[in-house]
Amino acid sequence: MNQVRNVLGRLASGLFLSCSLVAPAALAQGRNVPVPSSCTPAVNAELEQMIRSKPRGYTENVMLCGIARKTTVNSGGAHGSHHIILVAVNLPHDGPVAVQVAINDSLDGPVSAAPNTPVFAYGQGYITSGASVAGIHDIHCSTHRTADNGWVVVAGVKTPASCPTR
Repeated sequence: MNQVRNVLGRLASGLFLSCSLVAPAALAQGRNVPVPSSCTPAVNAELEQMIRSKPRGYTENVMLCGIARKTTVNSGGAHGSHHIILVAVNLPHDGPVAVQVAINDSLDGPVSAAPNTPVFAYGQGYITSGASVAGIHDIHCSTHRTADNGWVVVAGVKTPASCPTR
């Protein structure tokens, strides 16, 4: 019996040591969420829920789909240059709204969309004011444990093309 306890103790110690040696970045890798095959109001259901609840902070893992209206570039700010795509989105119950997709040029590379181009995005949602009611950013591979891997798809081209998974 003592021999079994010793073996189990060594296995548990080895497992603890193995887990503690895993790099924090590896723990932060999120799951990959597929891009929907078509843009329906149901794709925007979580976005609609977030807009209705008006959270003060960010909401993880929010998706949108719609049609690009314009792209602007914000060159300043604490987080560097961003391409901002204004997207016309159809919510399941509340109908059409404008939502921005913020792409960090240094993290994600510049991504823009011509008017009337289909756009899908998945990342961290937030409430805005002004020309859009909400936005989605962090559309890159996950950098923290509570987020899935984000992405933006413009005219069928996905950025980033792929991410590691948990």
